Amino acid sequence: MTSTETSPSGVAEPPERPRDASLDHLLSPLAIGGLTVRNRVFSSAHGTGFSHGGINDRLIAYHLERARGGVGLIVLEATSVDPAAAVGVSASLTGLQNIDDSIVPDYRRISAALHAEGTAVFALLSHSGRNTVMGVDGQPPLAPSPIPMDRTRDVPHELERDEIAGIVRAFAAAARRVRDGGLDGVELSFAHGNLVQEFLSPHSNRRTDEYGGAEENRLRMAREVLEATRAAVGPDFPLGIRFSLDEVVDEGYRAEDGLRWLKLMVEWGRLDFVDITAGTNSSMRSRAHHYPTITVEPGVLVPLARMAKAELDIPVFCVGKIFDPWTADEIVRTGGADMVAMTRAQIAEPELVNKARDGLAAEIRTCIYCNEGCFSRQQRVGPITCVYNPRVGRESDWAPLSAAPSSARKRVVVVGGGPAGMEAARVAAKKGHDVTLFESGGDLGGQLRLIERTPHRGEYGTILRWYRSRLDAHGVDVRLGVAADAAAVRALRPDAVIVATGSSDVPPDLPGADLPHVFTGRQAIEGTALGERIVLGERVVLGDWDGRWGGLSVAEFLADRGHAVTLVTPAPFPGVDGDLMTWHKFYERLLQKGVVMHALESVVAVEDAGAVVERLDRERRLLEADAVVLCSKGEADRSVWRELREHVGTVVAVGDCWAPRQLEQAIFEGAKAARQL
Repeated sequence: MTSTETSPSGVAEPPERPRDASLDHLLSPLAIGGLTVRNRVFSSAHGTGFSHGGINDRLIAYHLERARGGVGLIVLEATSVDPAAAVGVSASLTGLQNIDDSIVPDYRRISAALHAEGTAVFALLSHSGRNTVMGVDGQPPLAPSPIPMDRTRDVPHELERDEIAGIVRAFAAAARRVRDGGLDGVELSFAHGNLVQEFLSPHSNRRTDEYGGAEENRLRMAREVLEATRAAVGPDFPLGIRFSLDEVVDEGYRAEDGLRWLKLMVEWGRLDFVDITAGTNSSMRSRAHHYPTITVEPGVLVPLARMAKAELDIPVFCVGKIFDPWTADEIVRTGGADMVAMTRAQIAEPELVNKARDGLAAEIRTCIYCNEGCFSRQQRVGPITCVYNPRVGRESDWAPLSAAPSSARKRVVVVGGGPAGMEAARVAAKKGHDVTLFESGGDLGGQLRLIERTPHRGEYGTILRWYRSRLDAHGVDVRLGVAADAAAVRALRPDAVIVATGSSDVPPDLPGADLPHVFTGRQAIEGTALGERIVLGERVVLGDWDGRWGGLSVAEFLADRGHAVTLVTPAPFPGVDGDLMTWHKFYERLLQKGVVMHALESVVAVEDAGAVVERLDRERRLLEADAVVLCSKGEADRSVWRELREHVGTVVAVGDCWAPRQLEQAIFEGAKAARQL
């Protein structure tokens, strides 16, 4: 077996169950060693970008929100036991560090806060090994062998024996601090290509001493860490490992190897639980699989947990794109796992457990695994949020809407029914205002309706369906097919107007852009231009100025319809601003479908015979084509805002009508404007 995309156990995962079915298995308590957690849902360790090395109010508020939402167990983000490995692959982000006793009071703060809400809390202790960048002063990553990871390409320092012994002691000392800080358990990272896993793997361990070569030697560091950690915390403190059962890379280890080692590790550490995952962060292909994206099947890693559970008599945790509580309940019921990670699901919906328990399934924001607000945001700018829950990361600043109703009911008009307008209307209505939403088209959603029509992006329709449901539930007066000009808005005598008219579908200003065989990306998806059906022909050149998934999605959409597509972008590579996990899967598919991609080139003109493209050195050439499709973000449409700003007391422009950007910014600005009313 070369990957876990096919179930190693050969057992198909259970289908989703109706949302009125019982959740008795998922909501039942579980004993983990001497600890009992209130239910089987946990939030697995994940970077937030909030900590800056330590536990602070922002990080506590973030986890406290999920504790109040009913989660049984929270595992804090990967915590470095060694200052040399405190930085991840983004040098701007420093995660939690447990390197001295200064962490103990912080552990007491967060444990007290989460315990007050009935949630248990563990710490994930880790050493990132080679999965990090070179320090600002040139400090190299540390690893069993001088083999770089594929993203940073920094050659690691090969650890000496005394350095290995020091790291073993650091794990044990950090675990003692976790216990002394009042947390409920320790999880050790033997996963995702971190240091201990690097020693296990023949892919990353090429040593010839007692820590390399034979399997027994490659297991030596794992055994030393487990035995030292158990001695440090004592026999009764919950201890487990997060373990990649299958490495999902060529020359790495397979699930049958991992299962054999897992049994030994349970014995060496006298473990109370195991948390089963897969893969290594040193491989972009693996990351796209073990952090499943929108394109990957739900529950893809559950078969590995099922294998482990069949062989062990301690609790087994599972992870891997499990967003539906009823599916999670079925996993527990059928013996797939004892605890189910619903991590990104609870980023999107902190009250997931409570809403599922209380029969409020329609209110649940279902994570679509687009990665736009979580993984992608960390990769680009820093702390996480959620693409359609902008309160994530702002829990301390933005009170729950149910706790902050408006003191004075206002008449609010929202112009535009795209993402920004829908969120503005939802928030304003939930705050108690009287809200009317005008949408010139025949349906809500704006560009969401186009995105969901492209390959592997259909789940964006989940966002649209949620908004439709919430606008109806909160009594928003939605008027479709009404192009609200300033006069129509003023006739309602609004106290406030939020303008969310989006961006006009205007192509870049290029010579030849008005030729009849030139279309925008939106027109290519819709299949119409100016009310007429369009015919693209066989050969299509696609100019991509989007930088994320716009151009790639249109390219795949057209390739699936039999067009020979050549994509041209001025960026260093297509999709440069998207998250690398989604990007990797996109590239695999586009290459398989014959899409030709040219980076660092721009479409500078269109002629009858095709597109003129220019390289960095200003050399030009003609790419022959039957049609040219130009994908950009369009132009901000603020005409209604300009008309109203002199006649209505409060007029705010949000989303793409202020400046064309992404879905995350549109929804955030809609929420912010409505909260400020």
